[in-house]
Formats: sequence, structure tokens, C-alpha cells
Amino acid sequence: MYTPAANPISTLWAVARELWAHFIAVVLYVATIEYLDIRYGLERLEFPDTMVAILGTVIGLLLAFRTNSCYCRWWEARTLWGAIVNDSRTWTRQLCEFISPTSDDTKLVVKRMSYRQIAWCYSLSRSLRTEEPMQDLNGLLPASEIREVAGKHVPNMLLFRQGRELQQLKQRGQLETFEFIELEKTLLRLTNAMGGCERIRNTTFPRSYTRMINLLIYLFVIFLPFGLVEVPWFGLVSTSISFAFAFLMVDRVSIFLQDPFSNRPSDTPTQSISRTIDINIREMLGETELPQKFVAVNGILK
Repeated sequence: MYTPAANPISTLWAVARELWAHFIAVVLYVATIEYLDIRYGLERLEFPDTMVAILGTVIGLLLAFRTNSCYCRWWEARTLWGAIVNDSRTWTRQLCEFISPTSDDTKLVVKRMSYRQIAWCYSLSRSLRTEEPMQDLNGLLPASEIREVAGKHVPNMLLFRQGRELQQLKQRGQLETFEFIELEKTLLRLTNAMGGCERIRNTTFPRSYTRMINLLIYLFVIFLPFGLVEVPWFGLVSTSISFAFAFLMVDRVSIFLQDPFSNRPSDTPTQSISRTIDINIREMLGETELPQKFVAVNGILK
């Protein structure tokens, strides 16, 4: 539910906390190999340096490909939510321009449809994180509408109601054909953004690829001390632990990036973005009592 806003150390610290068990295991293994080397001499079991280097290079290339692919998923999620910000503002602006809220009735229509867009952003954010999508809807939607969308795909139903109300406005002559088409295009872009986010959330990175990388990293950790048995004990221990932990860290960071809606420090800050949309739309409607922006805690926004 969080993403780095100003302090990237938060993400690295979260990664390190997940790897403490692996770190202890690597330290114990390397210490055991060094003890056996000192006591019994393991020079006869020395593993060729070239083979260790080749294995490390292969792992590095695989990790680079994985990290780049996972970053692309993270960046696409952020791009989609950037488009949601723009289209949400566009939606309210178009409503104000096309419906011309001069009477109480038209003002009510614009406000209702704008508030429904705010509710859509909050519900989509919650839905992507497998949280309760109805959590933030009170005060934004009428009680009857909340009951109607409850138990369904809430964000999709809210867009459906937007489209249905657009059709009613056109039938009553409050929207010209061109204006109706432009608003429908905005709804289409919002629908596409929602589908893109759900595709990222529901499409997992191939598990076989993950298992292969993990297996190679474990093999590297096992063979690396045997390739350094002639190195002084301090160099063997520090080098083995550093290389092993570096590979494990990069692997874990890529796992964080591959799912930007998983309540981790590296996530896209969808709740903060939704609050920004909420504030912007209320300002466009001329309201002065605005909700508070989310404040970063330890450099992290939710």
C-alpha cells in the first residue's frame, strides 16, 4: 500500500528485512567452509575461478533481464495512474463545459457525476489491492447507489452508471451528440486504464523463471567459497557474503517491482493519487472544504 516518495532507503530496508534468514544461512555456510578450510585444508577441492565467474555472469544477465521486465510492469502501472489523473480532471471539466451548471438541477448532475468519478478512483485503488472497495464511498455516493453496486465489481459498475447517466442526459437534450461522444471517449480511456491495472495485477511473472534464477543463485553461493579457498579467511568470508547478498537483494527488489499493487514500499501510491484527484475535482467544482493530502511517513506515501 506504499511507495517510496522521498526516501528510497525505505524500500531497501524492507528488502533487507525479508532476507535476514537467507543472510544468516549464507553467513553460517561460509563460516563453516572457512572453518573446514583452516582445520583440514580444502585446496584440493578448489573450484575453478573461471567457472565461478561464468556462473556469476549468467546470473547477472538473468537478473538484469528480470529486473528490467519487472520495472517495466511498475512503470506501466504508474503511467496508467497518471492517465487516470488526467482523465478524471478531463471528465469534470467536460461536464462543467458541456452541461453548463447554471441551474440547481444541472449543478447537482455535474456534482453527482464528478463525485462518482472520485468514488471510482478510490474503489479501483482498493480493488487492486484486494481490499474492501466500498470503504471510501460514504459521502461520495447516495446510499441507494452504494447498495446497488455492493457485492459487484464496484469500479466497473460505477463506470457503467456514468455511461447510463450520460445516455439519459443525451435523451433529455442536455448533451449534444458531439459532447456525448467526447464524454464517452473519456469513459473509454478510464475503462482501458482500469483493465490495464487489472492485467498487471492478475498476470504474475513466470514462476519457472524465478525458480531457475533462485537455483543458480544457490549454486553460486555454494561454489563461491570453494573458488576462494586460497584467499585469506577475511577475504573469503567478506567476498562470499557480499556477492551472495548482492544477488539476493537484486532478486528481491525485482520481486517487489513486479507487483505494484501488493501493499509493499515500492507500490504505486494509488491512495495518494486518488486523494489528489479528489482534491482537484472538488476545486474544479468551486468547493473550499477540501480533504487533507496524504503526508509521506518515512519517505513513503500510501
